[in-house]
Amino acid sequence: MDLAKISATVLSHGGHPRDYVGDDRIPGPVMPILCVPTTAGTGSEVSAAAVLTDTENQIKVGILSNYLRPRAAVVDPLLTITCPPKVTADSGIDALTHAIEAYTAIDNAQFPLPAGERTIYQGKHPLGDLMAEKAIALIGRHLRRAVADGNDLDAREGMSLGATLAGLAFSNVGVAAVHALEYPVGGATHCSHGAGNGLLLPYVMRFNLPVREREFARIAELLGEDVRDLDERAAAERAVVAVERLRSDIGIPARAARTGSARKTSCAAWPRRLSASNASFEPIRVLSLWRIWRASFKLPIDVLPILCERYDMQWKSLKYTVKK
Repeated sequence: MDLAKISATVLSHGGHPRDYVGDDRIPGPVMPILCVPTTAGTGSEVSAAAVLTDTENQIKVGILSNYLRPRAAVVDPLLTITCPPKVTADSGIDALTHAIEAYTAIDNAQFPLPAGERTIYQGKHPLGDLMAEKAIALIGRHLRRAVADGNDLDAREGMSLGATLAGLAFSNVGVAAVHALEYPVGGATHCSHGAGNGLLLPYVMRFNLPVREREFARIAELLGEDVRDLDERAAAERAVVAVERLRSDIGIPARAARTGSARKTSCAAWPRRLSASNASFEPIRVLSLWRIWRASFKLPIDVLPILCERYDMQWKSLKYTVKK
């Protein structure tokens, strides 16, 4: 579906796909796009985004434009029945990441859009919350079943609806630090986008938890956790635990080393717009991203100067102490 989107763009406006990488760089309407998903995950059938791999630079790149929203989408759960368990798991955890990042993104009123720039994203808002909540509940209820038994039609239907709702949520609200981290990591390691997101999701949740306790407590409920006798902080912690358990149950690795990643992958610069959507650290700083990634795979201290250089920062000016 993403390849169809960029093909429609190039056929309509010419040039090379790299000409359109970034936010709102497509100059006008493209050829009509009709999407028929065969997995329950990306939400591309309703989104304004296309993600491709830049093979020369070994990084995944995003093209964002409302001109990429499909004219129509045909979402038939029967088309996902033959999806193998690993693809079902990877795409399903991708959909959950979309919903959780949309639900916990920076508020609309504080969305950090610099003067003169445009974006398809709007930050957290009530309509996005409604779609994200329903998506989280559906995915929490059906993903394990869909992975365990691909012929479970009820599970396939729940996942298809959940993924589409998650796509509607994130493509209006925005995604955040999980995606900002996964793009360079996935491009370098060649792991699937969903597996990379699923690996990183609990680490980013834990990082954002102090500024989104209410939302994470609600996520715990939506994922079936009993939080009736817990205070808000403890309930919020349950959300992270629930996602870690789900990740383990469907076979998503918990450590980056298991994706086959090399340590040098962390040296890539992370997309600024996605990290700017993150709820914590106004906007999230490069060291914060680095700490999240280092938590998922212990990195040597010597990669940090390279990372900071890529992010237009001066290593000598950093006033942080990073423990080896």
